[in-house]
Amino acid sequence: MIDVVIARLKHVQWMYQLELALQKRSIILDLSTYDECELGRWLYSDALKTYADIPEVALLEESHKKFHLAANKVVKWHNAPSISSRLDAQAQIDFEEAHKMSKEVIYLISMLEFKLLKSFTEINEPKGFINVINNPLKALGNLFKK
Repeated sequence: MIDVVIARLKHVQWMYQLELALQKRSIILDLSTYDECELGRWLYSDALKTYADIPEVALLEESHKKFHLAANKVVKWHNAPSISSRLDAQAQIDFEEAHKMSKEVIYLISMLEFKLLKSFTEINEPKGFINVINNPLKALGNLFKK
């Protein structure tokens, strides 16, 4: 599960860079493809198979692809050699779509983690999921000890 935590952090960091680039034209952006970024590598190497029984993982794959489509448009507009108000307006529209999809990606990762942690604690904790709610850090610690 630690891989998805890192992937989420990388995703958030990249989204921040995208937002910063829209504010400062001097930043040149390069977006890897949906299957080459940290989250994509995790999804296609492990998660889609391992967590196939959790619906959020398929939704995550779909939202992640949509995020990359929107983010690629922003990068294209941002890296265009000429600047115009039309390109800037289009980049802002595409950024808003990328931002919306980014929130969806983060939400689905969180739901996936929640379900994984819930199923783990139901099996391994005497009081089940109540311990996760009352003491989430202890539950996470127990998850990584095993």
